Amino acid sequence: MDKVAELQLICKEMYAVCEKLCDSLRKKTDIGVSLKIAHAFVLKATRTLKAVNILFGEGLCEQAQALVRILFELRLNFDCFLNMASKDHKSTCLRIIDAMLLEKIKQQKASNFAGLGMIPDSPTIADFEKSEKEIASRYSEDDLKKIRKYGFTGLPIEQRAILTGHDEAYNIVYRNFSRNIHSTDYVEHYMLQGYFDLEKMHDYHKSRDIVTLYTALFSTGGIAQFANLAFDCGLDAEIKAIGLRQEKLKNLNVT
Repeated sequence: MDKVAELQLICKEMYAVCEKLCDSLRKKTDIGVSLKIAHAFVLKATRTLKAVNILFGEGLCEQAQALVRILFELRLNFDCFLNMASKDHKSTCLRIIDAMLLEKIKQQKASNFAGLGMIPDSPTIADFEKSEKEIASRYSEDDLKKIRKYGFTGLPIEQRAILTGHDEAYNIVYRNFSRNIHSTDYVEHYMLQGYFDLEKMHDYHKSRDIVTLYTALFSTGGIAQFANLAFDCGLDAEIKAIGLRQEKLKNLNVT
């Protein structure tokens, strides 16, 4: 059994289930803020997993790591959302919306509001300024600074990993995958130029791909599992079956 090939199949099945989940969440008539936020998380996870699957299908496994990094951070943020909402649901939802708006305003300012007004009925600069003042009035100066820098959690990524119990995965995955976000690490391309034994390179690539695909499944599956249960989408059996296949494969002594 080729573990990488099997994990690729499981990732494709996970994507198919997530598509059903997105469709189910979209059709819910009792739309509330929590459902909208959960749907946004699931939708981003689903589309990102699809992109990971496409890259792996094209043999672009190193490039896929950058997207799996996004999935991992998304899982951390989702778990933080759950933790915070369990203590104060209303303020957590408002905080997420405020953080998104602040990020959008920051982006607009960085581009000097380029293109603003090209779309009919789009917000004006005055609208953005008004929203920013309203949001700022709800938080202390220190808290607002943290939200602007780190998003709704107000925490750097490492602290989010510790808070949600994923610090080990952070140390193994996030730091290593982060290098593919930047254009300063060419080590795998250097290694491909015949400087290393081909068998060693094959083993290295296989190990790397297994970690990448497990992380993609862990990140997407955790979000999907909770959203499915919380909003009664009826995909319990399918999500459980994927989890069992993944766990069984993890315990098998195969490569």
